[in-house]
Amino acid sequence: MPPLQVLLGFVITRSWRIVPLLLMAVVVLIGVGVPGVTGAENANGAGTATAVSGPVTVTRVAAAAQPLKFGDALFWGDVVEAHKGGFARLWLAASTTVTVKEFSRLELRKEARADGLRYTLELLRGKLRVSVARMLLPQGERVQVWTRNAVASVRGTEFSVETVERLVQARAFGFLGARGVGQGADGGRSPSVETVVSTRSGLVDVSPRWSGGGWVARIGATETLRVNGAQAPVLSRLRAEDLKVFLQGTSQP
Repeated sequence: MPPLQVLLGFVITRSWRIVPLLLMAVVVLIGVGVPGVTGAENANGAGTATAVSGPVTVTRVAAAAQPLKFGDALFWGDVVEAHKGGFARLWLAASTTVTVKEFSRLELRKEARADGLRYTLELLRGKLRVSVARMLLPQGERVQVWTRNAVASVRGTEFSVETVERLVQARAFGFLGARGVGQGADGGRSPSVETVVSTRSGLVDVSPRWSGGGWVARIGATETLRVNGAQAPVLSRLRAEDLKVFLQGTSQP
């Protein structure tokens, strides 16, 4: 058998985990060689879409939303949204694989700090599954997932973050009354928002997004943490059925 076929066979059958790395390298090389891709765009490059199914869009700064396709380049500041029946898997330059479930909206951000870069995944709504390759993440750099009421910070692990809108009983009028999402008096930080962080492996540090929360929680493998509004978090162990949902709930249809 020719050496090239042997090498391809080894990569496909034995080393499937490095396929995203190879794909990312190809995309970077293509971007360098394509006319019209400026140095600023390359410097702002966040990664690429490694899998897309169903209706998924990407919105760039000062541009209209466009359909996201397999192999499309992503940039910091992009907003990725998976609509009903949509699914996307993203490989980011921060050595992070992000799976975006349907009905989810995600903003990609990068911030340079004195103690290192911060790669922020702003989960505006929906659910994410995130896997961070610690060995590939440079010293001092950190990946964070932000929701409206919590921040999950990691260096290397596999976990999921989900936001849930909790309905609260509103003031009744006549026989019917009304139900709606509660609105807090703290600048839009609605107490009805619940963030659920579940970890399959590694460690995740979770803290309140707004200052004054007074707590920091660390969750380990097969644990889940619920943060309801500005209340103290509730830690519990993932059950077998919960772990099954964790593994299947964000898989590609």
